[in-house]
Amino acid sequence: MRKNQEIIKRRKVKKRKKSLNIVHIVTIVFLAYFGYTFFDQQIKLDKYDSQIAMYQKEIDSKKNLIEYYNNQNENITSDEYIESVARDKLGLVKPYEKVYVDANK
Repeated sequence: MRKNQEIIKRRKVKKRKKSLNIVHIVTIVFLAYFGYTFFDQQIKLDKYDSQIAMYQKEIDSKKNLIEYYNNQNENITSDEYIESVARDKLGLVKPYEKVYVDANK
């Protein structure tokens, strides 16, 4: 009788060990999948962060360009700018203004 009870206990212990092995395997597979997914997503996030930084720099440079062109637009419509372009580029002078030419040039 005792032998039968010992055999039954051993079988139960073996079954527990087998079921624990399956649980361990499932846990290891889950952890491996979780680790792979975590690192894969981290790589993607780093890539997206670098793209965001690149686009932010591009936005900043475009804002600076817009500011420059707005300032140029204000300058172009001013009388002083129009007068300086007329004098320098077109060679025009105001009425009754004397023009001196440097003979050494």
